[in-house]
Amino acid sequence: MIPVLVVLSVTAVKDGFEDYRRHLSDNDVNHNTCRIFSGSKKIYEKREWQELHVGDIVHLSCNEIIPADILLLRSSDSQDMCYVETLNIDGENNLKQRQVVKDFVRLKGDLSAEKVISTIDCDTPNNQIYRFSGIMHCRQAGQIPVNKDNLLLRGCTLRNTDYVEGIVIYAGQESKAMLNNSGPRYKQSQLEHFMNRDVIWCVIILFVLCTISAVGNAVWLHSYEEEPLLPFIPPNTVNRDNLPYESFVLFLTCVIVYQVIIPISLYVSLEIVKLGQVYFISHDLNMYHAPSNKRLECRALNIPEELGQIQHVFCDKTGTLTENKMIFQKCTVGGTSYSGQVDTPSDDGCANGSIKVNHESLLNHSSKATKLQAINTTWETDANTAGEALQVDLDLKTEICAISSSTICDPSLLSEKLQHIQDLLLIMALCNTVVVSKKPHKDRMNDNGIIVSESSSTLFESSFSFLPSTAKIFKSFQPKNDPVSEKYTKYGLDTVQISASQSVEDVNSQSGGLDGKPYYEAESPDELALVHAASAYGVQLVRRTPDTISVMLPDKTIMDFDILRMLSFDSTRKRMSIILRNSITGKILLFCKGADSAFTVNLVDDTTAKVRNTEETFEHLEEYAKEGLRTLCLSKRMLSEEEYTDWLQVQEVAESAVEDRDEQLFSVACQIETDLELVGATGVEDRLQEGVPHCIAALRAAGMRVWVLTGDKQETAVNIAYSCQLFTPAMHVLFLTCHSKEAAQDLLYTFTKEAALWKELALVVDGRTLSYILEPQIAEDFLTLCNQCTAVLCCRATPLQKASVVRLVKEKLDVLTLAVGDGANDVTMIHTADVGVGISGQEGMQAVMASDFAMARFCHLERLLLVHGHWCYDRLASMILYFFYKNASYVLVLFWYQCYCGFSGQVMVDQMYLLVYSLLFTSLQPLINGVFDQDAPDHLLLEKPQLYKQGPQSSVYKRGTFWINMLDALYQSVVIFFVPVLVFDSSELGMWELGTLSTSICMCVHTLHLCIETRSWMWVHMASIAISFVVYIVYILLTSVVCLTCNPPSNPYWVTMHVMARPLHWFVLILVIVGALFPRFMVRMVQTNFFPNPVIQAKRCNDRKFLASYNTHTSQTTLFSATSTTHIRSPF
Repeated sequence: MIPVLVVLSVTAVKDGFEDYRRHLSDNDVNHNTCRIFSGSKKIYEKREWQELHVGDIVHLSCNEIIPADILLLRSSDSQDMCYVETLNIDGENNLKQRQVVKDFVRLKGDLSAEKVISTIDCDTPNNQIYRFSGIMHCRQAGQIPVNKDNLLLRGCTLRNTDYVEGIVIYAGQESKAMLNNSGPRYKQSQLEHFMNRDVIWCVIILFVLCTISAVGNAVWLHSYEEEPLLPFIPPNTVNRDNLPYESFVLFLTCVIVYQVIIPISLYVSLEIVKLGQVYFISHDLNMYHAPSNKRLECRALNIPEELGQIQHVFCDKTGTLTENKMIFQKCTVGGTSYSGQVDTPSDDGCANGSIKVNHESLLNHSSKATKLQAINTTWETDANTAGEALQVDLDLKTEICAISSSTICDPSLLSEKLQHIQDLLLIMALCNTVVVSKKPHKDRMNDNGIIVSESSSTLFESSFSFLPSTAKIFKSFQPKNDPVSEKYTKYGLDTVQISASQSVEDVNSQSGGLDGKPYYEAESPDELALVHAASAYGVQLVRRTPDTISVMLPDKTIMDFDILRMLSFDSTRKRMSIILRNSITGKILLFCKGADSAFTVNLVDDTTAKVRNTEETFEHLEEYAKEGLRTLCLSKRMLSEEEYTDWLQVQEVAESAVEDRDEQLFSVACQIETDLELVGATGVEDRLQEGVPHCIAALRAAGMRVWVLTGDKQETAVNIAYSCQLFTPAMHVLFLTCHSKEAAQDLLYTFTKEAALWKELALVVDGRTLSYILEPQIAEDFLTLCNQCTAVLCCRATPLQKASVVRLVKEKLDVLTLAVGDGANDVTMIHTADVGVGISGQEGMQAVMASDFAMARFCHLERLLLVHGHWCYDRLASMILYFFYKNASYVLVLFWYQCYCGFSGQVMVDQMYLLVYSLLFTSLQPLINGVFDQDAPDHLLLEKPQLYKQGPQSSVYKRGTFWINMLDALYQSVVIFFVPVLVFDSSELGMWELGTLSTSICMCVHTLHLCIETRSWMWVHMASIAISFVVYIVYILLTSVVCLTCNPPSNPYWVTMHVMARPLHWFVLILVIVGALFPRFMVRMVQTNFFPNPVIQAKRCNDRKFLASYNTHTSQTTLFSATSTTHIRSPF
């Protein structure tokens, strides 16, 4: 029972430690605070998240994480909107608009809650984060419909809004984010499954040995049936008349004697070795990210060996592969391609970034430098404050000097090429949903729970004055001056032309950030990159309201446009449009941008120049796409008043339609988006994290299949797939996009037949099609096609779809899977996979908290798998096989002795040896090997990723290797026992002398056996061997001296000294060691020299290269200098 208790205790301590860490993480979340309205005190009070209940009124400030699913009832925004960042929900750091409940805005007077809200009927709690519907029953307004646009989801972050207030709809475990989180689960590695299977075989072997002993004892007793006394057995201790009973008792005795064959100590050793491996993994400086001061964190302590057997890798895109930072790289206009990098500034940056002029280009355009001096002076003034260097194309920067409000009102003042440049920059600045705001947003609630107005010193009521008796608690007060508002200044320009009656101060106060610098927030990072690029080239977006939009031109003129209609982007049209009216001329303009495929039939090419411009533009687009840039086409159309009026009537009918509303809106949008004039195109780079392409290439070279599961639209995901080398130009890409289950099944059948025609295939699947192919009837066909594809990309995938894909591959293909993500939308996928990895990036800590391993960068996955995963699997697999061999050989030695003692269950060693042999004498060496042994150095494993394949192929630990080790144990046990017996056959060697000699031989053979299997030697290996032998020798000497009556009637007193004093003892010891280990030594020698595995071959090739470089180096320099360049290998 002692070994079992030790195993259970160690496991309980480890599991308890992991549960305690999860408990601390849960406490951190539960003890976050928010402001909840107190009905008794009639003020907002700070309370913990765990105190939130459905129906509570909550006040949230800018940059505050939303604690529950909340229905939006009030916003500080004048348009009754707010903006939320959904990083933790859908993995995107773009802002999403949310609207105060329709028709509820006008009920914000002095109305009590009983008059305003009666009940809210909504969906039961569910995990569909993109769906919500309900009815708000108000006494004053009747029934008000609510939808997903009115719901703030738990885990999102409030942005660009001073404050919002709302009522809790779903709280705690019923929130949508929590329902998408399946919670932690216990993970057991595949290696442990194999080990448990072989432990069962050990139990069967134990049963066989005990049965043989029981039967043998019965036969032996029966052979003395005629004798009155049994030899060596005291009288009346055996009932020879009841042999079945005696056999059963002997069977139980042998179970106790032979139970060592079941490697109970192996479980304790595995836990200790895994702790050591996890320690060195987490302290590997090659996986430390200095900018974020984060190192790899091992959150699961029981599956490090799984890292060495991964076959499929599933990863998110946004924030996992990319930086979520777009860089404007190139644009083409008028048949000319311009290049230059414009980085999107960070949060503390601004649109008025500095310009870094390419000096090589400046030498070729010295005549233009003087012309740019006046402009660059202002931009470079902001360089110190912005902290960003924006590199632009000098030629294009020169061209835009002529753009002004006059040229916009009358484009004929410019040449045709300059007109296109002007239109290009205007579309980049205006055709978007970018919000221009001030920064920082301030929480205007004071300590008394009262919202304070920034611009008024009069009475300001609580935003929920309609609550019962709320108005009675408010009193007049004089607010302090806002120092931040007073610091809002103008752009610092002496000559600025102001349109209409606006002043620069007005523009700054409405749209500027600190020091008058616009602060941009957008729903799409692409839009943000284009707006910053336009700003860098002199056309700056300075203000946006729901009705108007203003830009500052290169001549510092502020131009206003009225927003007539916004046609949002959809995946079918693949474009978005904005219809504007020039506030000066009254002309109506339609600006449109989208994918190049969305403009093939919508362009008007009525002149030769337009045809040539279109052809050249699409040629440049093809070049941009080959470079992995995200491309957009930009176009425009002039609308007459009559055309717009007629179209508007149809549009309003479509907007008010109840049935087929989406189809009607699509048709109306396509109707106005015709006869477009192609202006130009842009190329934007979604900056990948450093090392991502190399990492993915290495994983694929290692034999892993990499799938990308993202919620992004298809075009964006495909572009990133090319950028990160998931897709290559040599691949033939199949697009699986269907609108019905039958169509999906037919397309799968067609693609499967055509797959053999292509050498490399890549598959792209959208979210709607995923819902069809995940059904059991089609899933098999889908997996058949995927097995023929080199890479798979799933777009518009929901969190549950991601998890379903991982589960489908894991269960149907029976492979080990790894999932990588960085947001709450990846939690279910991480839980479903065999190994979950969280990226501690910009999307919160949900993925990290749910993961088994957390890292700062995706590129660290290469070293984690190819180096540490390879080592962990190889070490643990070898250690498990060694324990099976070691215990079996020792037990078989005890079993052979039964042939000489009538199968009586007597052993020739002290009973304490049976307990301490595995736990004390032979446990330290395999522990050291399990932590430090390396079959190949880390640089070699990184240089040759194909060496990783031995893990997924289970080449170290197979079903056959267990039996090979059992046969080796059988052979060694025969040699260890029978050779001494034969040598001392005619001598007076006693039982205790034989037992001491056999145990010493076992100790030496098992240790040297492990030395043969060791691939790398360090001082810790030698120290472990020395310590083990010292402990063994001290133990046997002490027991021989002090153990007088340990096992009466005989005892091992002075036996050890007597045996060691005989020269024959040492001769037999050496003879048996050589005879027992000779077969394994010869097998390893033949295997290494004549049948080397890939790891040995790679090491030999590496050694040859080292020797060649060493000889070349020593022939040119001194031996001392060559020796000084030798690399010392790190133990981890």
